Formats: sequence, C-alpha cells, structure tokens
Amino acid sequence: MRAIFFVVVLAAAPAWAAQPDAFPFGDPKLGQKVLEAKCTGCHAARFGGDGSGPYTRSPRRVTSAASLLAWVQRCNAGNRLNLNGEEEESVAAWLNEAYYQFK
Repeated sequence: MRAIFFVVVLAAAPAWAAQPDAFPFGDPKLGQKVLEAKCTGCHAARFGGDGSGPYTRSPRRVTSAASLLAWVQRCNAGNRLNLNGEEEESVAAWLNEAYYQFK
C-alpha cells in the first residue's frame, strides 16, 4: 500500500499563532542584568563610551531578530561567557527593546 503525504504551505500564519514579540522566550529585564554583568565591560573596552557602540554604529551589522540572536550567541561562545539559552534570548530581547525594535 502506498502512503500519500500532503504538504500545506501557509502564506501567513493565523492570528492566534502570531508571536508579537521577536523573542518570546526572553525576559528583557533579565537580559539587561546579564548584559551589564557579562558584556558591557568588554564592549566599553572595545568600542569606548558606555559600550553601546555595537548597537548604535552605522551601518548596523544586525538586520533582523535572527541575526541579533546569532550575534549574542557568537559573543557568548567566542568569549566563553557560559550563558544558557534563556539568558541569550533575554539579552537579545533587551537589546531589541532598547535599540532595534524587530517584530
């Protein structure tokens, strides 16, 4: 007997499935605390000032919510910060809220 599989592609997700937040598993308040404790010192040393240079420079390297999370993960791994997934997403959520406003 032969099985038939159907693939359904939706052009747009239904309203009930929409995620208004780019980082639904992140807590911006936790992200701000983690960023201040583990990231700001390095950013201030590398970029000067208060360490916000990577987020305010032009042109921006971060162009989407996915690339923002990827940069957070890259910094975490490269600097051996040992952030867990929730902390990474929380840092991205705070940065998004404060600087980027991705949907």
